[in-house]
Amino acid sequence: MSNYNLQKLNVLVVEGHQMMRRVMRDVMTALGVQNVEVVTVNELDNPENAHFQPDVIFTDWSPNCDGLEVIKQIRDKKREFDRYIPIVMVSAFTELKQVCLARDAGITEFLAKPVSATLIYRRICAMVENPRDFVETSTFFGPDRRRRSVGPAGGGAERRKEMSHLTGGRVAPRVAFADKDK
Repeated sequence: MSNYNLQKLNVLVVEGHQMMRRVMRDVMTALGVQNVEVVTVNELDNPENAHFQPDVIFTDWSPNCDGLEVIKQIRDKKREFDRYIPIVMVSAFTELKQVCLARDAGITEFLAKPVSATLIYRRICAMVENPRDFVETSTFFGPDRRRRSVGPAGGGAERRKEMSHLTGGRVAPRVAFADKDK
């Protein structure tokens, strides 16, 4: 596993459970993250939080926190965040149907609860080392959902088109928030 210096990383954690808010803050601090903002979904709109510009968002999806809706609002530009921001869904909802719903909402990575510092660090490394192009269609905006590089189904011709003109030339955002330790 790579060794990244995460001191300059700005992390926003949106979490519904008080104990998990504490755990996530402690884990981020242990990983070297110095700028961590931990809020409930209701506190996201608090004007005091408006100045914080995260590099990555970890959001809960539970009965106490509708992280799925948060992601949809960010990707649809209904919240004051960069819609290209990497978003990690952290949830105990791990059935295939729920993971697919999160993927279709525009998550960058998925992390199943219970979490550990190692798993969180691996998700950060994955976003740095394997950034994903963003796709915009009439029904979806978010990181490319495909993980494997396979050709078109049935061996046919490629039908996808270059989308940079739709996203302002921003098709492969780089997660430049982590400095590699030498």
